[in-house]
Amino acid sequence: MNQARPPMAKLLSNRYGDGLIYLPKASHTSALRDAIKAGFVSEDGYLTRKGRNFLARTRTQDLRG
Repeated sequence: MNQARPPMAKLLSNRYGDGLIYLPKASHTSALRDAIKAGFVSEDGYLTRKGRNFLARTRTQDLRG
């Protein structure tokens, strides 16, 4: 059974080629603060190496279903 993606993975996947995280209007900035605190996003809003690794792991789990 395929599980829903974790909220952190949804937040981190809102990025484009420049690596900057873009929040949809409906998103809460508290999720971004949590991502920064966890080290997934830099203070200036860019996805970090730790964030990219987290996304890769969640995508792999999604594929395994």
